[in-house]
Amino acid sequence: MVNLEMQVNKTQAGIYTVTYGSIGVPLNVQEAAFAVHGLDIVSPAQLGFLRANDPYDTFNSYSRTDADVFYDDRGRGQVVIVPGEEISKLVGISNLVDAHRQGREYVIPEAQRDLVYAMVDEMLKSGIAFVAPDGRTEVQTSKFGKNDLTSRLFSDPDLGIDAQEYGDWLKSKGKDANTFYMDVSDYSKVQKGPYLNRLRVYGHDFDFNVLGINWFLNLNYGAFGVHFEKSAEGGQKK
Repeated sequence: MVNLEMQVNKTQAGIYTVTYGSIGVPLNVQEAAFAVHGLDIVSPAQLGFLRANDPYDTFNSYSRTDADVFYDDRGRGQVVIVPGEEISKLVGISNLVDAHRQGREYVIPEAQRDLVYAMVDEMLKSGIAFVAPDGRTEVQTSKFGKNDLTSRLFSDPDLGIDAQEYGDWLKSKGKDANTFYMDVSDYSKVQKGPYLNRLRVYGHDFDFNVLGINWFLNLNYGAFGVHFEKSAEGGQKK
């Protein structure tokens, strides 16, 4: 039987009281554990905000996030970032993990492709999803708020999170640029169809890089589950 228990804590981050937990297990088990405790897997914007606002470096370690990375095989092919794990939920997170367990990409089954294409097109049209560069991309931390990739990844208007705050924090740690790794178009084009991955944001052990590549979702790697709630007072960690 899978153990879903983990320690749950609270911290103050800006105007938010954040309930959080972390567990190192495969992605599908992590998300089940978070759900038991009323938490959601952290978004890139939330993780950047927590890193910039927590003086104890609680959130500096690696974490999977809720951002799906969809490698679209239509036309020239493109990398699409879909927030809120919307595609994962549609196709089944355990299926994604099982594919990685077998050392392969999770290619969207033909029976589900029209649904996924329609979801991606609608989210791109509404501006919720966005296209990311393929391959390796470097963004200056001083320009996080102005660059389209970092601004979209690390901002959350609903929570009042601005990407530049995370960029400034990274720069204060001596990080002049952040590197993003996605599959190159030549690789994605030779797969058997559109496929899915999940964005991971590294911490100090991997120099704060961001990855949407490789088959790591089946391994016992960490992720943060969080719940943000506005608080009347600011302050330090409890």
